[in-house]
Amino acid sequence: MGERWVSLLLACYPAAFRARFGDGMRDTLARDREQARARGRVALAVFRVQSLSDALRFGLAERRPKGASMRSFFTVDLRDALRSLRASPVLTLVAVVSLALGIGANAALFSILNSLILKTLPVHDPARLVMIDGGSWTNPIWEQIRERRRDLFEDAFAWSAGPVNLAVHGETDAVDGVWASGNMFDVLGVPAFLGRTFTEADDVRGGGAEGAVAVVGYGFWQRRMGGSPDAVGRRLTVDGIDVTVIGIAPRGFLGPDVGRSADVIVPIGARTLVAGQSQVLEARSTWWLEIMGRLKPGQTIDEAAATLDAARPQIRLASLPAAWPAKMQARFLSEAFTLTPSSHGDSSLRRSYTGPLQIVLGLVGAVLIVACANLANLLLARAASRRHELSVRLALGASRFRLAKQLLAETAILAAAGAGIGLLVAQWGSALLVRQIATPSAGVTLDLSIDWRVIAFTTSVAALTALVFGVAPAVGLTRLAPQDAIKEQTRTVSGDRRFGLRSVLVAVQVGLSLALVVGGLLFVRTLTSLSSASLGFNPEGLVSIHVDARRYEGGTREAKTQLLDRLRDTAAAVPGVTSASLSVLTPIDSARWNTSVDATPATAGLTDRQRVPWVNVISPGWFRTYDMHLIAGRDFDARDTAGAERVMVVNESFARRFFGKGPAVGQQIRASLDGSNNRPYRIVGIVNDAVYTTARRGFEPTIYSPIAQLGDVPTTAAVTVRAASGPGGQLARDLSTALTQADPKISFTIRPLSAQLSASIRQERLVAMLAGFFGALALLLAAIGLYGVTAHSVASRRAEIGIRMALGADPAGVIGLVLRRLGWLLAAGIALGIGASWWTVVLFEKLLFGMQPRDPLTFTLAAGTLLAAGLLAGWLPAYRAARIDPVQALREA
Repeated sequence: MGERWVSLLLACYPAAFRARFGDGMRDTLARDREQARARGRVALAVFRVQSLSDALRFGLAERRPKGASMRSFFTVDLRDALRSLRASPVLTLVAVVSLALGIGANAALFSILNSLILKTLPVHDPARLVMIDGGSWTNPIWEQIRERRRDLFEDAFAWSAGPVNLAVHGETDAVDGVWASGNMFDVLGVPAFLGRTFTEADDVRGGGAEGAVAVVGYGFWQRRMGGSPDAVGRRLTVDGIDVTVIGIAPRGFLGPDVGRSADVIVPIGARTLVAGQSQVLEARSTWWLEIMGRLKPGQTIDEAAATLDAARPQIRLASLPAAWPAKMQARFLSEAFTLTPSSHGDSSLRRSYTGPLQIVLGLVGAVLIVACANLANLLLARAASRRHELSVRLALGASRFRLAKQLLAETAILAAAGAGIGLLVAQWGSALLVRQIATPSAGVTLDLSIDWRVIAFTTSVAALTALVFGVAPAVGLTRLAPQDAIKEQTRTVSGDRRFGLRSVLVAVQVGLSLALVVGGLLFVRTLTSLSSASLGFNPEGLVSIHVDARRYEGGTREAKTQLLDRLRDTAAAVPGVTSASLSVLTPIDSARWNTSVDATPATAGLTDRQRVPWVNVISPGWFRTYDMHLIAGRDFDARDTAGAERVMVVNESFARRFFGKGPAVGQQIRASLDGSNNRPYRIVGIVNDAVYTTARRGFEPTIYSPIAQLGDVPTTAAVTVRAASGPGGQLARDLSTALTQADPKISFTIRPLSAQLSASIRQERLVAMLAGFFGALALLLAAIGLYGVTAHSVASRRAEIGIRMALGADPAGVIGLVLRRLGWLLAAGIALGIGASWWTVVLFEKLLFGMQPRDPLTFTLAAGTLLAAGLLAGWLPAYRAARIDPVQALREA
């Protein structure tokens, strides 16, 4: 700043101001100018000497023959880039950590989606595998297809996956099991790692020549058998039957169900040895098997489907459930078989989580863009601070292309480091996410190993980051001139001309961050709504004991009734238990039971689906244990015996649907609760509504029937107890000891009902956790970006702010000046974010509960949170600006 300009400026102000500041400013400027000239001459001479080698190297670089450019990139540019990044460790660390978090989060989610969707089964030629779609199938249907499998496919097999119990008695020791037809390993082309796999000779009722056999998974062999070779030949107890281990499955083979680990694989024929399952292979209404086929070479899926549908009449007629009503039988016979490609196996986990994880992957992609925008801002700020250095290098002979390559090399190094650390974050993060999906009663096993897809995805993201966000500093070289190297470097009131691009980047950051915060709040509020939704019963203090007494199957009805009563009474006598009751099912569990109510005048106008309520069979006192209350009528009691009139209690939703405003107590309906067809039941009571399946589905029509009137007393039931002081570890131990002493033959699983409630909302909890975390991360990154751009603005306008304060501006005015510009950035970003969110949140509608996607409160909270965070981030630079010393600022100008 020259004396002439200062004199002109001072002439505009009163004499008192000129007398106070004028002479001092002129003297300071004159003295500083002389010192700067002296320093400049010395510095320029030193810089020229220090840059001689660089000048020679730059000149030689310009004269390299064609083809040497790529070699120079790896031998010179990357080396110089590493040196340059080491010179600014803080910036390098912030950039690498930001990229590692963004890339790692994307890679973690992609790794799970890769395992669920993209990876094929580790079997021979998985592209030719197909499944018979439409749900599970009965064993009679499978036997009909098995007889014709060579005509329909090259081969086919059936299996059923689910937990099996390895404990002899007492508390269950559940692992993932598979009941498979004898040819499963042959069809899949999977050899044994040790020993042998079973064959069709082993898959006969009661076991083959060696009795019941099993193949165990590689992971199970390592965990439970110590990886010992002598594991082959050992004996295991599976659901109460003794089996001989004949082989170990190869590493990586987890069965045809993705998400399960196939710890123990047993032939279907051995299922008849399980207590209570002697007739399961004959049952025509027990739907438990999946069927997969391998297409013949050259056979298309449409050709196979046509061949299968041609055999449908014979297959369905031979497996028709005789006890079904005529209407259901007609529908069963007419339903066609359909085939779906199954190279990726079958997975209920895939059906449940693919959609939510894809949405979360989109959210995490937005977080990566925010992180990359931060990176671009950091690189632009760094390039601004290096203008003098780069212009000197231009003056010494380096080409703009040469300097652009080095800047791109620096970005490439940052992206590569972020991708490398991101892969480690992905390995840890994906395992953490899988643990969030799993529940105590249902584990999840996925192959999360890093394969070429994960590496390609991570590399592509890193390369795109380096290419897109590393270009901005390189493009800035076009505005550099070699003569800038000998110009006096000053700060001006105009600041850096690239500040506009940085402002645009920050506005984009704010907009994306707002969209992410909106999404996070929607999902967190959904989880809160589900967690606090009315269940119709009090879950606090409830403990469910799932009892497996199938070893008593075949006993008299009285003996089984006495067993269940004894177990209930034993649990009720445990210290700390206030009440205990029996039921076939517990609320909010994976097991469910429904039935069809016959058409009557009360059901006129209802569709077939509307006439299918949920069912539970309970003992007297069950409503009291669950803290439910009667609305009308009575509870079950000692009058409701097997020989008495069949009765039921219905909930309010059932009464409203079937009887409207009319009385329900005393009415008679016909239903099939225990396999019998259309028996009459008298409604003796109405109980309050309670959730049967999940809180998301709310209250649904439900029938309760007394367990004493069930045609055949079940040997698998639930004893529910209410604890006075809540469930705890000591109560579980006391219950386990008491039940084992009451009957050593039974097996049981004890878990708080709260665990079932938690498992029922695990999808919502996972999405809320991820969306909330990444929304908070985006908010933090946006705050960092706002802080950076505000601090840069203050630094570039230091002289202007000093003059304003010298002319009488107060600190509050300076803070307002800085925050006004920040406010415009926030306003632009919030407007952009609201516009983007308004159209994208409709994609989340199916995942929300208790609110609309465009919820005004959520948008208001998100905008207010972002505004507060932005102003807080900008206040510190503004406060520092208000403390600038005017004389010092003018001296530095």
